Amino acid sequence: MKILKYALLAGLIATAGAAQAAAVTITFANPIFDSLPGADYDAVRATYKSGNSTQNFSANVGLFTGSASKLSGVEAGIFINGVNDVLMYCYDIFQSISGGNKVDYTINFNGPTQRTLDFLGAVNYVMNGNSNSWNDPFAWVRPLTGLQGSAIQLGIWESLYENPSKNWDITKDGFTATDLQAETKDWLTNFFNAIPAAKSLDKKYAMTLTSPYYQDIITADPPVAAVPEPESLALLGLALGALALTRRKTRL
Repeated sequence: MKILKYALLAGLIATAGAAQAAAVTITFANPIFDSLPGADYDAVRATYKSGNSTQNFSANVGLFTGSASKLSGVEAGIFINGVNDVLMYCYDIFQSISGGNKVDYTINFNGPTQRTLDFLGAVNYVMNGNSNSWNDPFAWVRPLTGLQGSAIQLGIWESLYENPSKNWDITKDGFTATDLQAETKDWLTNFFNAIPAAKSLDKKYAMTLTSPYYQDIITADPPVAAVPEPESLALLGLALGALALTRRKTRL
């Protein structure tokens, strides 16, 4: 009987902690790209090779913008510019997103890979004056021009889809892109060249937003404590009540 009580208690506590994943609804701006100096985005041709499979596609690459609503399990401060100005890049090449889309996302605080964190650290290194003393750990979502944002987007894809044993090079191997504008190419070269000297971005400063139907997203993550859902609090209270009752009966 005592074993059953403790098993029930453990189940209630586990359920309280995982009752509902952190989530948010993103409404993408229309047009979807940020209004930065110069071109808002770069139009490129990209190729992804995996085994005997090759996929070719055209892509407009740059910084996405939008707004956040229906936050669940997180505070509004989780977005560096607030819920009305969410800054994002695509973290997937196999699905699509368009300006004006309204998408329900699950938040994954451990979503970015280590290679992505390495690349974003190099972006911060360059954008903080070729230094590892970063004044702004979120420089990677605050590009100075639209085509600088395009270079960051392409580097994120290279980090995600290139074989880790290969060099950082957008022109060959598993993931490639062509038809880059000169500014995009120059920034991307600077970022890749900085990787050996740069420290990686701490994973606490980035998160991914995932959807089974639309492109996944990567965005900045100021460290803000999660907010328990009302259902979670109720379950946790029930679990603690069960624990108190068990202890009382033990004394009797």
